[in-house]
Amino acid sequence: MNVKRVLGIVLIAVGAVLAIFFWGLEYLWFQGGPLGLALVVIGAIDLAESFRSAERKKRAASDS
Repeated sequence: MNVKRVLGIVLIAVGAVLAIFFWGLEYLWFQGGPLGLALVVIGAIDLAESFRSAERKKRAASDS
């Protein structure tokens, strides 16, 4: 596993915990639910991008 995939998985996990367990948590400007959802979305995009770039590398190597 490379670093980008691990980062995506961690972002999804932390975001899910915030969204599920700390939705109503408010501390100054911080609100758990919306931040958790944003982290899940960012993590999913990062993870998808990681898999997509890995597929492109495999295709480029097989074409050569």
